[in-house]
Amino acid sequence: MLAGLLIAVCSASLLFVGYVASNASDQQAVENEQHLFQNVLQHRLQSLVQEQLYFARSDDAVRKLVRAFKVPFVQDQLSALWSDHNHSRTVLIDSNRTIRVEAFGDYTHITNAPLAGNPLLETVYDQAQAHYQKNRVRVPGGFSHRSLQGLEPEDYAVLGFAEVDQRVAMIGAVPIMPDYDRITLPDGPATVLVSAVFIDGGMLTDLHGQLAKSDAMMLQDLSGALSFDQLKFSRTLSDQKGAASLTIHGLEGQTLGAFEWQSRTVGMSIWPTVIPVVLVLSVALAILAFGITWRIGELTKSLQESEQRNRYLALHDTLSGLANRLQFNQALAKATQNLPDTPFALLHCDLDKFKHVNDTFGHAAGDTVIKTVAERLQKRIGADGLVSRIGGDEFVILFHRYVERDRLKALSIQMIADVKQQIPLENEAFAQIGLSVGIALAPDDGSDKEMLVTAADKALYDSKGAGRGRSAFVSEEPQRAITRLGTSRQAAHRDRSDAA
Repeated sequence: MLAGLLIAVCSASLLFVGYVASNASDQQAVENEQHLFQNVLQHRLQSLVQEQLYFARSDDAVRKLVRAFKVPFVQDQLSALWSDHNHSRTVLIDSNRTIRVEAFGDYTHITNAPLAGNPLLETVYDQAQAHYQKNRVRVPGGFSHRSLQGLEPEDYAVLGFAEVDQRVAMIGAVPIMPDYDRITLPDGPATVLVSAVFIDGGMLTDLHGQLAKSDAMMLQDLSGALSFDQLKFSRTLSDQKGAASLTIHGLEGQTLGAFEWQSRTVGMSIWPTVIPVVLVLSVALAILAFGITWRIGELTKSLQESEQRNRYLALHDTLSGLANRLQFNQALAKATQNLPDTPFALLHCDLDKFKHVNDTFGHAAGDTVIKTVAERLQKRIGADGLVSRIGGDEFVILFHRYVERDRLKALSIQMIADVKQQIPLENEAFAQIGLSVGIALAPDDGSDKEMLVTAADKALYDSKGAGRGRSAFVSEEPQRAITRLGTSRQAAHRDRSDAA
């Protein structure tokens, strides 16, 4: 009787532990899904701001929107935001709190309506002005905007969710600012560009694709991996069994709705393991200790593997497998601390004709090109540096083996030749792109992160302006007239826009 009671107590205890562990496992799984979804949403919001900057951060925009108002220029640029990036609504508000332009899809309406009476736009406009006043700097002849290098999008732009035309949308707002300071801004409030992208079937499809890529790398060999099946957006939460959700709040904190999906992990438990152990315990109490110890070890191992993959995802680009911007920034900060004793080189690389690949063969082919270029650059650099993909078709290499200009020049020529080789695609097709490289030397061209990144970026634009498919150092003169530099930089932005 005592033995039977002991076995019963142990069995009941194990069943209770199984119940608690099952609930905790389900809760942790949902939290992992919510965290991953939140990261993807944040990335999409930042991409929305980057898409706006191709238009808003431009000397031409300051000249033709702020200093003057050129209707053809406005229509052309806002049409591009719709056709290239699917911005559902676009509004341009001037410094007098007047709505000058409203764009609905591919239709652009020139107006002169007061901002007063539109609470959403007033809130967005005021928040954007607060960012602008914080980042505004005085320059000869007027005002400009501080460099965006080292700033997070939240530091200079408004981004979040809002209700637009009774539909929930991602929203972003940026001030019109110069990029090369060939023209200045007047004193007073900024002109603000506001864009909205509705959360509809198209966006949900894009989000599901991004979630699948992130999920596959993080949990590709674990059973019960995150799935995000039946992803949808609802203004009210459902009580469907097994449903997980992420609530979305507006710019002023109001609840707008929630993303919902069917979590494959919810409902999974450890009962298939616990019940056999309980049955065996009824026959041999000794097996109990072994069963509990083994199960705890397996759970601990799974959690450790999940944590390792989370750390890996935090520091690596999910498409190419290269170091991401966070890892690059950490490595660059560490490298600058060792200056001037340990000099190094910074190679900023940008793909040429990459947009043509996406336009001709599709985005899947573009992903293949990015992964192939990443492999070729990594093979060429090896252990002599850190190869990073910082976004779109941009790569940055922190190279520490040598800093002699002739050797770096030879290395860049080899990299350009590697990338220029044909890239096989599906259906026996081939893609051929180019590579432009800008090189900055530390400490010759700078001794802190922002100076070096800016120097390498300038060298890259000089290389683009000289004809692409080549490399340039910061101190080299551009091989094209300075009047062509703005055009070449706009071409570089168009090359990057597809991957972004």
